[in-house]
Amino acid sequence: MRTLDVLIPHYNDPDGLILSLRSVLCQTWCGRVRIVIADDGSSKDVKDAIQVIAEFFRQSISGSSIELTLSETNRGRPYTRNVLLDSIQSDYVAWLDAGDEWYPEKLSAQFKLLGTTETATGAGLTWITCNYDWRWVGGKKRLIRQRTRQDQHKALLMGASLRAYLWTLLGPAEAFRSVGYFDERLPRMQDLDYFIRFVSHGGVILNVDSDKPFCVYHKSDLGRDAHEIRACNALIYDKHRVIFQRYGEKFCKMRLYKMDMLAARFAQNNGENDVARRYMLRAFRNRPFAFVNHLKQNGFKA
Repeated sequence: MRTLDVLIPHYNDPDGLILSLRSVLCQTWCGRVRIVIADDGSSKDVKDAIQVIAEFFRQSISGSSIELTLSETNRGRPYTRNVLLDSIQSDYVAWLDAGDEWYPEKLSAQFKLLGTTETATGAGLTWITCNYDWRWVGGKKRLIRQRTRQDQHKALLMGASLRAYLWTLLGPAEAFRSVGYFDERLPRMQDLDYFIRFVSHGGVILNVDSDKPFCVYHKSDLGRDAHEIRACNALIYDKHRVIFQRYGEKFCKMRLYKMDMLAARFAQNNGENDVARRYMLRAFRNRPFAFVNHLKQNGFKA
């Protein structure tokens, strides 16, 4: 029987954790599941709550297990992901951020494709992604398709048709270990850096052959720092500059434009309109025509 570790980072979101755990329990896949929750220094009340939650679900899962790791201090998402990497014991791994959820057929569909791949060529450095629903908090769901049959480096850097989200993935444990640790200098967007490194090491991302979504991302920009997002993008650009430059000067300028517009969006959505305007001005300087086209379509909404 195949065994799977489900790795869940958590911080001060017990309701989100319950949502995620329920979605794991509802999977149609029948293999053995080991759930590992790593709490990143939540408040004492929340820690008490998640211990009760873990015990409740532990008693609800037949033939599987839940393990809980508690940190005394908040060290950030990449540190917590590294704690989870070190905790891997099963042959296969899937990630699920607390607050997001899988639809019931996710694991079954991904294991089916992974089994076909292993039979044909051996899984090796293979990740299986899937289409997903993008749902702004309080809004309607929108289907996002992961298009893997393209230059995966370029697609990940563009972030439009192939997005770097760990909670979409399933793969052999070694395919995750081989990438190394998450960069702890990246409080945001460490997933993107991790995906780029995976492809750089010869990894291949495959998508389930279905137009259906298999998980849902509950998205909100509230409380997220625009400067932090832009700084993380800058670090990724510097780390992987050779890959960016492979696609030419226009490509690089457009990526810098997109980075500034993303920071402007976070600032706008958190009521920091002066900060948003400064990032929009930087975006204009990199790609004036792209910015004018954006204004025509969206006005000053980033």
